[in-house]
Amino acid sequence: MSAQVKSTEAIERMRTQSLEFAHRVDDALVSLEGEMRRFIEWLEHDRPRFWKEQVRKAFDAVGVAKADLHRCLMYPLLEERPSCSEERAALKKAQALLAHCEEKAERQHVWVRQLRHELHEYQGRMTRLKEVVGEDVPQAAAALGRLLVSLDKYTGSRLALDNPTSSTNPGITPRPGDEQPASGAAE
Repeated sequence: MSAQVKSTEAIERMRTQSLEFAHRVDDALVSLEGEMRRFIEWLEHDRPRFWKEQVRKAFDAVGVAKADLHRCLMYPLLEERPSCSEERAALKKAQALLAHCEEKAERQHVWVRQLRHELHEYQGRMTRLKEVVGEDVPQAAAALGRLLVSLDKYTGSRLALDNPTSSTNPGITPRPGDEQPASGAAE
């Protein structure tokens, strides 16, 4: 019974491409983890400082708006109390901005907790992929390499058996009378 292998090149391509796939996946995972670390750093360190500064600025803006409204109310015109509608609107706007900034500062802490949870989930799911890429693919590629060596040995021995004068099997010497005539030589 003989092997029905049509192309050892296809096996070699599969071995090579599986190793290339593993390398690409590994590079992508390393790159993705770097991006995640940068994002976490941004969310845990940059954003709290940013929102703290925004809260401070909004708080200062509320103080300025209150002072402007107080000043407006203190100086009546012609014995009439001014409406100070612009100052009141500015105060409401400043208070709304302060509330928005405080809410974002609080939400930022929730985002960090959620991100940490999701990152933990992601790492758990990627563990199997890392095992496949780091262990299973190289083992499969090694098995394909061993298969190719075996096939090469098999085809080499088949050629030697089919053609005893073959240069692939120099240990077999032809018996007298077994030599084949050189091509183009007359018999």
